[in-house]
This record gives sequence, C-alpha cells and structure tokens, in this order.
Amino acid sequence: EGAAVEPARAVRALADLGHTRLLTEGGPRLLGGMVAADVLDELCLTVAPMLTAGDAQRIAGGPSVTLPNRFTLTSMLEEDGFLFTRYRRT
Repeated sequence: EGAAVEPARAVRALADLGHTRLLTEGGPRLLGGMVAADVLDELCLTVAPMLTAGDAQRIAGGPSVTLPNRFTLTSMLEEDGFLFTRYRRT
C-alpha cells in the first residue's frame, strides 16, 4: 500500500498554491478521511437502480466523527433510473 493522504494538509498546501476549488474522486477511505478532516463542502453522489449484497463498507470508511456534518440537496437529475445528486454543506 502507498502512503496515506492527509486531507487537511493536502487542502492547505493546494490553497497555498492558489487552488481553492478541488475535485476529489476515490473510494470509501479517501471520502472518510475528507469527512474526518472536515474539509468536504460538497458531495456529488450517483445512485444506481441496482441491488447487490456483500461485505462492502459504508460510503465513507475511516475514523468516526463526533458530530455529523449536515448537507442540503441542491440538485438532482434522473436518467434511466440513475439519480445524479449534488449536496452542499449547510
């Protein structure tokens, strides 16, 4: 496994270089780290009209947070049963 990313440190370093809008794509570990570091302002989430079973973890895996962040749905599009949602931090 490679080195872990420290989300808060990465966001600060990129902001110091003038990058204030960031797009991250990754799995549950990266998303969980972003949530735990309190650096997530927006979430784009796609819901597929399919079900499966297994041992998959939550959408965000990692350290627990004391107080969950609240997000507000700002847009939702539907195509062929897929939902494309966008949430912004409240």
